[in-house]
Amino acid sequence: MTPHHLHATAAAWSIHTARQHLNALATTEARHRGDTLTAAAPILRSPIHGTIHPIGGHADPVATLTADRPPPRTQTWAQRTRRLHDRLTWLADMYRLPPGRDPLERILTALPGLGLPPRALGLLAVHLADEDELARGWIDQPPYRTRIPGDCPGCQRRSLEATTVGPAAARTVVCSADCRHTPDCRCPGGLEGVRHIWPRHAVVTAPP
Repeated sequence: MTPHHLHATAAAWSIHTARQHLNALATTEARHRGDTLTAAAPILRSPIHGTIHPIGGHADPVATLTADRPPPRTQTWAQRTRRLHDRLTWLADMYRLPPGRDPLERILTALPGLGLPPRALGLLAVHLADEDELARGWIDQPPYRTRIPGDCPGCQRRSLEATTVGPAAARTVVCSADCRHTPDCRCPGGLEGVRHIWPRHAVVTAPP
């Protein structure tokens, strides 16, 4: 695969891990909301009848009722999960990937054999990296790469970072110094202007 394929795959697996946390939070949130639905219902206050409950309470036909509601949350976990799903669906549809219920699965399945121009593949990698950064920001997770010992085969600096998520075969190593392929670069499969990235097994012999 080209560097664009590798960058996109690494970001997609990171999204997969972040999404698992988001789904767990959304499930817990839904269960909690169901348990406290009645208690969280708004309280109605009337100058004539006093405080009444909107479920089974009597109405005040004369006075104006005011509702005391808790301040709305900016965004629920379910809404965030839906937003991520919709964005990934948009990406999968834009690249006309084979249909399926899970857009991330569509992307991960199609990526290895995705024969698109470098510009289109690079844009896909950028989109996935943006979605991953947003999802990890929601759950306050660190980046999906960690520093490892060794020299970058591209610039010879000690600045390698390895992915920490996804199956072993999909793990990658990238240069954190932001060195990029050049026309005379000796790295196999390199694309000019793209950050150096390799399959982990090509750079690191120790198991992930």
